[in-house]
Amino acid sequence: MTIQILLSAAFLAAVLWLGFRVPAAEGGAPQRRPLFGLPAAPVFCTVLAAALVLRLILGYSINGFDADIACFKAWGYYTHEVGFSGMYYSDFFLDYPPGYLYLLYLTEFFRRLFFIPDYAQGATLLVKIVPILSDIGTAAIVWAFARKKLGENGALFVSAAYLFCPAVIINSAVWGQADSFCALLLLWTALLLWRNHTPAAALVYGLGVLSKPQMLIFAPMLIFWVIRRRDWKNLILGPVIALAAILVLSAPFIRDWDFTKLIDLYTGTMDYYAYYTINAYNIWALFGLNWAALPESSVWLQFGVPLAVLLSGILMLKAKRKEALFACPAVLMFTVYIFCVKMHERYLYPVLLSLLLTYVFTKDRRFLVSFAGTSFFHFLNVAYVLYLNNAYIEPTAPQILLLSLAHILMYGYTLYAVWRVFLAKKAPAPLNLPRREKPVSGGKAAPSGAPDSPLLTAEGRSVRFTRTDVFLVCAVTLAYGLVAFWNLGDRQTANTTWTPENGESVIFSTEDAYSEIYFLPGIAPADDGVGQRVGVSMLVEVSDDGETWTTALDNTEGSVYAWKSAAALATGKYIRITPTCDDLAINEFALKKADGTGFATLTAVRGEASALTDEQNVVPLFPSYMNSTYFDEIYHARTAYEHILGLEPYENTHPTLGKLIISAGIRLFGMNPFGWRFTGTLFGVLMLPILYHLLKRLFGSTFLCTAGTVLFAFDFMHYVQTRIATIDTYAVFFILLMYDAILVFLQTDLMADGWKKILPPLFLSGLFMGLGVASKWTVAYGAVGLAVLFFGKLVFTYRALGLSSLSARKRDETQAAFWQRALKTCLWCCLFFILIPFSVYFAAFLPLTLLPHNRYDVLGRFFAYQTHMYNYHSTLQATHTFESPWYQWPFDVRNVWYYGNYNADGAGGLRTISVLGSPLFWWAGVPAMVYAFVSTVKKRALPAVIAAVGFLAVYLPWVLVPRCTFVYHYFTAVPFLLIALLSAYSRLCGSPRLQNPIFSRTVRGHVVALTAGQSAMLAFLALHLILFAVFYPVLTGTLTTQDYANALEWLPTWFFA
Repeated sequence: MTIQILLSAAFLAAVLWLGFRVPAAEGGAPQRRPLFGLPAAPVFCTVLAAALVLRLILGYSINGFDADIACFKAWGYYTHEVGFSGMYYSDFFLDYPPGYLYLLYLTEFFRRLFFIPDYAQGATLLVKIVPILSDIGTAAIVWAFARKKLGENGALFVSAAYLFCPAVIINSAVWGQADSFCALLLLWTALLLWRNHTPAAALVYGLGVLSKPQMLIFAPMLIFWVIRRRDWKNLILGPVIALAAILVLSAPFIRDWDFTKLIDLYTGTMDYYAYYTINAYNIWALFGLNWAALPESSVWLQFGVPLAVLLSGILMLKAKRKEALFACPAVLMFTVYIFCVKMHERYLYPVLLSLLLTYVFTKDRRFLVSFAGTSFFHFLNVAYVLYLNNAYIEPTAPQILLLSLAHILMYGYTLYAVWRVFLAKKAPAPLNLPRREKPVSGGKAAPSGAPDSPLLTAEGRSVRFTRTDVFLVCAVTLAYGLVAFWNLGDRQTANTTWTPENGESVIFSTEDAYSEIYFLPGIAPADDGVGQRVGVSMLVEVSDDGETWTTALDNTEGSVYAWKSAAALATGKYIRITPTCDDLAINEFALKKADGTGFATLTAVRGEASALTDEQNVVPLFPSYMNSTYFDEIYHARTAYEHILGLEPYENTHPTLGKLIISAGIRLFGMNPFGWRFTGTLFGVLMLPILYHLLKRLFGSTFLCTAGTVLFAFDFMHYVQTRIATIDTYAVFFILLMYDAILVFLQTDLMADGWKKILPPLFLSGLFMGLGVASKWTVAYGAVGLAVLFFGKLVFTYRALGLSSLSARKRDETQAAFWQRALKTCLWCCLFFILIPFSVYFAAFLPLTLLPHNRYDVLGRFFAYQTHMYNYHSTLQATHTFESPWYQWPFDVRNVWYYGNYNADGAGGLRTISVLGSPLFWWAGVPAMVYAFVSTVKKRALPAVIAAVGFLAVYLPWVLVPRCTFVYHYFTAVPFLLIALLSAYSRLCGSPRLQNPIFSRTVRGHVVALTAGQSAMLAFLALHLILFAVFYPVLTGTLTTQDYANALEWLPTWFFA
């Protein structure tokens, strides 16, 4: 669920952010701006194709709700077997009206035409193809009308918002429900009414009612529209046409013209679920009545229906604008959903399209906000129900109550928007944040800041990426990416697991001579479905006659997905393997030939042992990091896989998000070394453009930004730490993002800039902070630095107001404006830096708290995990050979030896992996950081301030940590070390001597010069890259010799082999 929640939250943020940036039409004339310099139609078709491909992939790979999919398949099957006339007279469950059965008939026709088995995924996709194509058709219609109202950019935005809305996708492509098709018919009906084609609208509406009974809810929309237009003829004709369409199309399903069968079907459908609410998180769910049985007399509980009719009547008949037509479905269905009983979770679906369409025709962003918020909570509701898959959940569970309250609040906001836009006496202007706020007083903007106020500087505000910047950052990122992914790990390993009972043995025979025993410890769900089998204790015995057995290996050690080899203490024709523990899990077993050229051929003699020898082709002749876990991968990669298996993770001493991100790579590439290291390496690559952007805003110099990015990319720590499947990578990644975002905020004018410019970077900084803390608690240290920078910004803003030079009246007005702006900003920050991060953090734990044994006490288990993590870290007394105290880290005193294999090729070759910092970079960073501290105090230069504050925030807390620590804990400080180094370099290059050009040439009319300072940096970079090449074998596990590795141990505390 966590990935789904994060994706839906990202969609919510994207819609709100883009919705207030994409210009809406003003004064009735749509703005037609070019789309990337391309014609509008091809761009939209590309978006449409991408949405279709996404839906086809999801529809094929995810079964959806098994019971519903099975019904759709069966109904399609029976339309061919018993015919239309036998559908309602046969002995099987059927609660859908005839309209949708026509479509299921077609899907079954194509299934049979292409000989697709009904159990195949292709058959599941065919069932979903109607709602999938309905999504595409709906988006195309919305786009066509939005072009006339909002222009090309606005039309592309709203159609993409619908196409990629998680709530829309999960309904059609995942669940495969008919709601999308009915929403298309509802859209068609509304647009026909809008164009005054009432008879045609009635016909389409009749098709909708014939497809799903819930379409009856929208009848007041047609009735009140006709009354509003005083079209009395169509008030009679419309129902006749709709009824005629229903009767004609249902006739093939009815025998002897007995249409009472149809009436019984509709009334029976509404009476079938006699519960207050069926997973619809509304007002009844808020009272703890989810799946609670209704009393015998429950007619009065349907008060939501007359309330919905009343509200829609007021809207349609009293509205000053006829665009109220498009808001009417939202009012109707939202009211029914919130207050009526017998509601299902999916019934809210049409509200989304109605709100989006209302935004298109009114251009009022209140409806966009309502669409974004409602779709977010509706998705959580539907996704949670699909995730539970009929599992029982306590009706008073906090997640149900919170989502119910959220739906009610969004309902209230939607009614407020409808009232303000359509019914208020004075119709307000569309909600649209201004590009520039009014001056704070007296018609003059407040001063933007004094020159000595680094947190007010406008430097970076006008910085734009040039083509050179884009080329260089792409080139560095690509070059590093190739180096980083080179020899990252094998794409294949053994994955089928042998899980015998204790004492259950298997026997193999072989005719080959062998000398070593190989096996791969695996992982499998335990019998309780919660824990895991990870035992490695087993006895390997050999015999020449199958009667007398000799021990060849008595194993008690091993790590998950790390190949282990051991010399056979004895050999024989027969090999017997017997578990000596209750939870043995072995993925593969092999015997290395005595000549070392391959593996013996094993033939099963007794017992079920296929899982032990079915993947002999992936057994490595020489185990190494390429095919095995190493260091903390034995915990973090394993935990990521346990999340995929739905098990209680063994490693729960850190928050979950980092391991969930690792699991994404495993889902993509499988449980193999490349899969579990992929996302960490990818995030290490993605750090580079983020760092470049941050440096660009700080220094503005393309040369300096490129140099800094290269330094960081090929720092030993960055390279090694992002290639191992641990969670430190994600901590650094999100720290970079949250400081990059806060820097954008620092470079705004707090008094003159509008909220549109001030709030987004704060929101992003808080969001990234939440994601970072959900990956590793150390990111919380960096959050202290964000607070220092934020309040420093307020202090310097106040000091820059120049109050002493103002009159008493102006001084009071300016002070009042400042405190008002500061208070509002702080209130927003409570949302951005407290509520949102906590929500993200809480969501990251849902894969744990929603496990079957936890879901009955989600909050209790959540806090129990926090207590466990805190107790672990605060009471840890362990020691380690390669631990190092905090004060040694900046000087690169002690490395951590991650991996070593002294006979990696069978001929004495060495493979070794160590993590440490690049000595040239780190040692130069020490005086540079001292300079940053001094510059912060004396000159208050912004780069130095960021370097000093960020460095102290992530580094100083380690002074108080009593547990054993390692140099890789310094990784979070390395970006700030880099900023300090570049800041010091920039200061030194300000001297005339270093500004003198030592090389100059004119190229195409432009003078290209190289200064002494630039040449010094290039020399520094060259030496840095040379050191990377020299140390490469001991950083990567590349085959080398022990003598070479020992020669690189420059300090007596370094150890590589």
